Amino acid sequence: MNADGLQDSRLSVEIRGPVMEITFDHPPAHAVNEKMSRDLTAAIQRLEDDPALRMAIVTATGDRMFCAGWDLKSVAAGETGEDFGPYGFMGLKRNDMRKPVICAINGLAVGGGFEFALNSQIVICAEGVEFALPELQRGFIPEAGALWRAHRRLPHNLATELLLTGRRLTADEGLRLGFVNRIVPRADLMAIAREMAERICASAPLAIAAYLEVLQAVEGSTDQQAWDLLYSGLPARDAMRASDDFNEGPRAFAEKRAPVWKGR
Repeated sequence: MNADGLQDSRLSVEIRGPVMEITFDHPPAHAVNEKMSRDLTAAIQRLEDDPALRMAIVTATGDRMFCAGWDLKSVAAGETGEDFGPYGFMGLKRNDMRKPVICAINGLAVGGGFEFALNSQIVICAEGVEFALPELQRGFIPEAGALWRAHRRLPHNLATELLLTGRRLTADEGLRLGFVNRIVPRADLMAIAREMAERICASAPLAIAAYLEVLQAVEGSTDQQAWDLLYSGLPARDAMRASDDFNEGPRAFAEKRAPVWKGR
């Protein structure tokens, strides 16, 4: 049983102040079976439900693999993929999160591991990290969001190449293209991810929730449609505007002090 009470799980959860740290822990590949997917979904739900938690960092043990995606050995043993949890494989069908996720990629991110990174707000990589979507070369397609998210986060022609050939995308390429935020020495990966998390947590929690809500609502919209959606009564945005925190920021600025966020 790990520190958070997840018996026989392939991941662990640690709470460090306002930050939840989720660590994939099923070496060597950290491949995801149905139970691990459900445990990951439950951890993210806890993050969303607990007002004391502001965000998550997701990483993995070791230095070779971040995540190899769906555990094909479990598939060969009869797992059908019918019980990944309410938001599908690794929770990647979810599009209503109001708290950000940093992916701290320690090693190769393949299949679902790459898909999880594509769905995260910030990607920090150790040196030498690579990403791959080899599904087409194995006779199927990635069905946890990469078919379209790769085309949104990367140039269209490059995403097409990665999917059709299965070749690996290096962290250096990802950094040049804006998919990767930073490449850092492996030994500093978690320290830098935690430093960034601390800076994010200095922002107002309701403002972060409103930002993520609006960003998701206006995706694919024209500018005029986005303006209309912004003022259409989005719950998190309206809650931010009506909150004490909405006035705390200007007060703190005028009083030359750090703001004290209450999340209300």
